[in-house]
Amino acid sequence: NTIDTWRDMTYNEVNIRRQANTYDQLEAIGGEDVINDVYARAPGGREWWLVGKIARISDVTPEQAIERQWPLIERHIWALRLPVRPTSALSTPFEVWYATPGNSELEAARNDPKIEFTRAFNYEIPLNGKEVSNTFVGFVGKVYDERRGEPMFFVERNVVDGSCLKGREMEGDWILRSELEE
Repeated sequence: NTIDTWRDMTYNEVNIRRQANTYDQLEAIGGEDVINDVYARAPGGREWWLVGKIARISDVTPEQAIERQWPLIERHIWALRLPVRPTSALSTPFEVWYATPGNSELEAARNDPKIEFTRAFNYEIPLNGKEVSNTFVGFVGKVYDERRGEPMFFVERNVVDGSCLKGREMEGDWILRSELEE
């Protein structure tokens, strides 16, 4: 089984704006309790790349919110051109993880053990995300502007379970996309 592409979640301006507006509304009502940061990484990779944020009502799990909005999130990951899926392994899907609590990029970069990373879902096992209304979940994708010198944000975590690396901090090592190609 693969996750079907739902018409209301195809990667186009109307859907992107609607889900971003829904995100803003859910965040305004529920605050940080309904938000999770979304990260992607290559299978077994040590870098988790920030791709955006989800918001959801309390009855919807982060996994269901990601599954429901998967077509938007997946296309956004591709649009960012993150090094999460090498061209030599196109059949290997990248992994999607979420951080708890949300809005925790700075703490994640500091390797704070209170920030938990959880793998979002398995492509073969649906989590009933398709049953969730698009008004109950929102997504806002991270935008990186390399022309203005904005670096791509990633954190290093334990490659097995996503836990923090004890005794290590990132200390603001930013990498530009052009540096990754060297």
